[in-house]
Formats: sequence, structure tokens, C-alpha cells
Amino acid sequence: MISDEAFSEEVSTLAKTAFGVAYLILKNPSDCEDAMSAAILSAYENRHTLRKRNSFRAWFLQILRNKAYTILREHRRFEPTEQLPETPAPFADPAAAMDVRTAVMRLPEIQRNALLLQQEGYALEEIGTILEIPVGTVKSRLSRAKETLRTILEETRYE
Repeated sequence: MISDEAFSEEVSTLAKTAFGVAYLILKNPSDCEDAMSAAILSAYENRHTLRKRNSFRAWFLQILRNKAYTILREHRRFEPTEQLPETPAPFADPAAAMDVRTAVMRLPEIQRNALLLQQEGYALEEIGTILEIPVGTVKSRLSRAKETLRTILEETRYE
């Protein structure tokens, strides 16, 4: 079983990436914090189930993903009456960043999640574990996502 100190160290190392994974699903910082809290608590309570410490990252992110989808399902029961505008992250060239961001958000969710996890630096096997799909499916989703993204960006360029 992983020690309390090692658990805390692992969670601290993953915090930024984990928040990004939660944001991919929830798209709301407050909900992401809720998912993070629930995932940390659940992972801590079930740390005895972790077989290998070197697989902590994928194990924790799977728990986080499950908690985020639970929150998302709860929100779907109660549709909001109005949506708040999303504030974009600062970039060197805001216009180009918005084009890319808009294009990425137009991708189907299954392709977008795989692509964004790859951009976060996850290996194909880790992406497969997080999304609960085989590595071959990860590869095909990434390939389709990149092709679709190319097409969307080319269309945007010529408009």
C-alpha cells in the first residue's frame, strides 16, 4: 500500500494535469475542483487497491474521470437556464489561439479527449487506460482527430 506521504506527493505532482483532465469533461472550474476533491478522497480511501506505485497516474486519473462523469450526469438532470461566457486562456496570438481552440472544440468529444490527453504528454497506453479503450482505438481516434482538425482549420483559413 502507498504511504500517506507518497500519496500526497503523487497527487501534488498530478494536480495541474488532473485539473486539465477534469476540465476536458466538465468545462467548469468549480465542478473540476469538486471532481478533484472527490477523486482525491476516493483514491486515498482505496489506496490499498493500487497494485504498482508506477501506475498511480493512470489509476488516479481513471478515478478522477469517473468522478467528473458523475458530476456531469448530475448536471444534465438540472439544465441551466443561461450559460456564462467562457473566458479564453491568454496566448501570444489570441486570434490564432481562438481559431485552434474553436477548431478543437468542434471535434467530436471522443476524438477531442484523446487529442488533448496526448497534448498533455500522456502515452498511448495511459490514454487508453484513462478513456477505457484499447491502444489501437486511441491511435485511430488521434488520427481521425488530427485529420478533422486539419480540415476545420483549412476551412477557417479560407473563409
